[in-house]
Formats: sequence, structure tokens, C-alpha cells
Amino acid sequence: MNQPYTQKIDTIYKSLVLSLFVGHLERHPEGVLLDVGPVCGDNIALFASLVKKLYIHDLFRQLSQERLKCSADRSIWQDFCYPMETFDAVQAWDLGDHLDDRDFASFIELCALMMKPKGVMMLVAASEAPSPTTLNLYAIEEGLRLQVRPLSDAAPPFYHRHNRDLIDLMKPFRFVKSYIYQNGTREFLFEHP
Repeated sequence: MNQPYTQKIDTIYKSLVLSLFVGHLERHPEGVLLDVGPVCGDNIALFASLVKKLYIHDLFRQLSQERLKCSADRSIWQDFCYPMETFDAVQAWDLGDHLDDRDFASFIELCALMMKPKGVMMLVAASEAPSPTTLNLYAIEEGLRLQVRPLSDAAPPFYHRHNRDLIDLMKPFRFVKSYIYQNGTREFLFEHP
């Protein structure tokens, strides 16, 4: 019987970068936030209470569908278009762990166009490849604690990057802060100049 993947130590942890991210949202109550998924009701409720407008775009679902189609024609970015300088913040969770360098660069380029100056982006990344590869849902709980819930969907491939490599791929964003937790989760906060 297959056992589901679980994080090494904790599946619930206090997120320090999420606290900074939420602080930014609280300072911009008229702001606009893009959450690239996976969709989580707890997260929607919190984010909707902090900003004027919340957009949800589940890129994880699109990645899983592309993988199942085995299509060489990558259409993931086809519907990922919003007007320039729309967003004050983007929550990307661990999307970068499931994009190759080319797709990751395309995602960051699009986000830079869609983000307002001084907007922030939060990314989560695993410190090592999970076995088996899985998609995770990061559900926000009371006290800005994150509960990591493995999803049952077929996960796209996993791309591990060292901190320096991930930060280099984030250009033109400015690195602000990062933390690594005992459970192997790394969190990053970036700002659009």
C-alpha cells in the first residue's frame, strides 16, 4: 500500500514570509492580489478580507492538465494575461518547483509586466526533491501558520534550485527576504522595483 508523501518534520509551521506578505497587503487595503493556486477556501477568505480585489488563477491545474496531454505545444501562458501594472502582490506558492527554467522565466517576465511598482511576490520552494513528487496545497491557518497538504493530482516534474539560482531567475524582481524551516520548506519575498 502506497503511503502519501508528508513533509520531513512538520506539516504545519509558522510562516515568517507570509507575515511580511500579509503586512504588505494590510498597508495596501485598496490593493489587487493574484494567487496562482492551488485553490484553497481558507486562503481565499483571508486574502479577500485584506485586498479590494482578489484574482485566482490555478496554474497548478493547468500544469497537471498539460502533463496529462503530453503536449509539446505548451499553452500554459495562453490564458495567463492581465493588464500591465494590475497587481500589488502575487502569491506563487511552490509553482517554481514545477516549472523548467524556460517556463519559470516566462512566468516571472509576465508577472513583472502585470505588477505595479513596489508590488511583492511570495514564493515557496522545497529544499530537496520530495519522493514521490507531489503538488502541495499551503492552507493558511490562524496565526499565519501554513498547513502543507499533499494533493492527489498527478504532479508535474520537480525542478530543484539552489537559493542563488532561484534568486537569479527572479530578475527583474529585487530579493527582500528568505527563510528556511526545519521541515525543508524555503520561503522567499521579492519586490518589483
